[in-house]
Amino acid sequence: MRIALIAPYFPPNIGGIETYVYELAKALSKENEVYVFTCGRGITETYDGVKVFRLRAIDIKDMPVPLKIPYPIPVSLIFKLARAKIDVIHAHGHAFITSLQAALAARLTHKPFILTVHDVGISYRDYLVMRGVRPLADLTFVSYIFKQADVVITLNNVTYKYALRFNPRKIVVIPQGINLDMFKPNDEEGEYVTFIAARLVPQKGGEVFIRSIPVVLKEDSEARFLVIGDGFQRPYLERLTRELGVEDHVEFIGGIQHREVPKYLSMSKIVVFPSEIPTGLTLLEAAAMRRPIITTDNEWARDTLGDTPVFIPMRSPEGTAKAIIHLLKAPDERVKVARLVNERISSERSWDAVASKHVEVYKSVLRAGKR
Repeated sequence: MRIALIAPYFPPNIGGIETYVYELAKALSKENEVYVFTCGRGITETYDGVKVFRLRAIDIKDMPVPLKIPYPIPVSLIFKLARAKIDVIHAHGHAFITSLQAALAARLTHKPFILTVHDVGISYRDYLVMRGVRPLADLTFVSYIFKQADVVITLNNVTYKYALRFNPRKIVVIPQGINLDMFKPNDEEGEYVTFIAARLVPQKGGEVFIRSIPVVLKEDSEARFLVIGDGFQRPYLERLTRELGVEDHVEFIGGIQHREVPKYLSMSKIVVFPSEIPTGLTLLEAAAMRRPIITTDNEWARDTLGDTPVFIPMRSPEGTAKAIIHLLKAPDERVKVARLVNERISSERSWDAVASKHVEVYKSVLRAGKR
């Protein structure tokens, strides 16, 4: 088959959707022709064996406005998709203009349209304007995207229930994939308590993590901490470490490429995710490498790893510190938690298995015919 994958960004850009589309494209390309349409510098290139069209776009995050959110609009995308010789159009992210353009292109060309839902619509709610605009967007173009989709793919029970709100024709659950060759079990403990986020924004829990550190240091003055990720909140978090007097115990690594994640996970004794929003992929990667995990008690995390992590309440530096101290003082418990989370990772989450399930969806819509 000739498959078009559409995403707002693609590696080397860093993020969950970027990684997902990259891994899916590589796996699908073993037996299919795969083309990625994304935003970039206006070039076409082959990236790790996948043909990528990086279309010039109007991007809100690059404008001189306080909204640093990723909503690019590649004005030529509909035209490019309409002219491309493809069998299936598959958009990623339900609330991006790129997905709306993909839905319109599918309607114009009578091609099957697939939509993957990666989140539950709560990102960027720290922006007041987004809290006002998002309900309107859901009622208009987001609803249209769902209605145009022949099949909506969701990653878990949380996104499945969210997608039901839009009454799509058909929903298929395909669990989040993970590169099991890259993220291999590692029983050798690292030395850091690590917080990882592709984007350092308030909802990821970076401030909760930093404010937990002074409490931890009162019990273990030798503890060392890593903060991995970049974003508009990083300067504030760095300043906060100085205000709390813990800057000598914390290293800010900045944004890293996905291929570097295993290196930093292997350096970790404990991985902490005090996030208010889903962190599914990073949870899986830490679990695959057999790292003990501390995370907020939410449906997404439980759907991903069951009751195997150490759960903490949201927005609680004290609760986060208590959990970290507990695991730092209990090496046997660290081993147990690491083993339990790792046992939740099955071969069905390999990207080859995930790609195979996608192919089944593509074939089903092609057999059914387009409207």
